[in-house]
Amino acid sequence: MLIYYISDGVKRPGALQKKISADRRVMTRQLDELVKDGFVDKTSFNTKIPKVEYQLTALGSSLLPLIISLENWGEKNRAVLETALSEKE
Repeated sequence: MLIYYISDGVKRPGALQKKISADRRVMTRQLDELVKDGFVDKTSFNTKIPKVEYQLTALGSSLLPLIISLENWGEKNRAVLETALSEKE
């Protein structure tokens, strides 16, 4: 989801955290892994209040069709998936 939201214009860590409702530490670790693996670039601004922004690399952008396809599949099969999950509870 981080790749999708970064592609959608959400580039600051605080805004990303609000979108995915994740623990900040976990999200930062995931972003660091995406940077390390070459899917995302991290830009740090040396200002009075430090600022960081993320953007997709070409490799990260190449994942978008797959992510969107998975999202469409999930929406198309939502009822079946929700039923299966509720039966596990």
